[in-house]
Amino acid sequence: MKLSSDLINFWESFDWPCGLKDTFSRFIYINPAYRRMQNLHVTYDIEGRYDGELPTETHEYQNEFQQHDKLVLDTNETKSSIEIHPFGKNKILEGWVFHKKPFYSGDKLTGVFFWAEPAKKFDTDIYTLFGAKPVSITLNPPTSTLTEREWDIMYFILKGESIKVISTRLSLQVNTVRKYLDNIRSKLGLYSQSQTIDFFKSKGWDSYIPSKYIIRHKIIN
Repeated sequence: MKLSSDLINFWESFDWPCGLKDTFSRFIYINPAYRRMQNLHVTYDIEGRYDGELPTETHEYQNEFQQHDKLVLDTNETKSSIEIHPFGKNKILEGWVFHKKPFYSGDKLTGVFFWAEPAKKFDTDIYTLFGAKPVSITLNPPTSTLTEREWDIMYFILKGESIKVISTRLSLQVNTVRKYLDNIRSKLGLYSQSQTIDFFKSKGWDSYIPSKYIIRHKIIN
């Protein structure tokens, strides 16, 4: 596909990431902002490649991205998604809203144009399987004092889930969950569940989400 120099210059000036794919979901063009987002070198040849062929953190979501592209082409409408992945040179977990719209060359539908904007405010069930979390997310446990299972339990406690619900989520006995909570309080020198919750929030530990509970790609319309 031949793109005009005026169109390319216009996209090159965008502050936000954008790009163009053909009707087979192969890249035709990406602007410098998208290269920075995906940490792709300025000389990396994007043309003709699929998402899964790129040396990016998002390559494993090729099927989801292609399904979204197809939805745009089939409906001839703009569609959007929330993408939460490690982006940029430092691979920082960030949330972006990606918009995709049909791209026409004359009267012929020739591809999908996409652009992204930083995600500011989210409704529930965007970031995680079980509810909303802060925009700032920590992927690594803030301290090694607690075990992986203890962090899982505290994740749900901080979301306001009951012990009974947590036992169901994690396939544990109710008494087992209580024992884990007792161990957490003992390790941290705390005496009640409310004190534990306040302690975690004061430390900023409520921003930690075990990676297993993060939705990385979600179509929102």
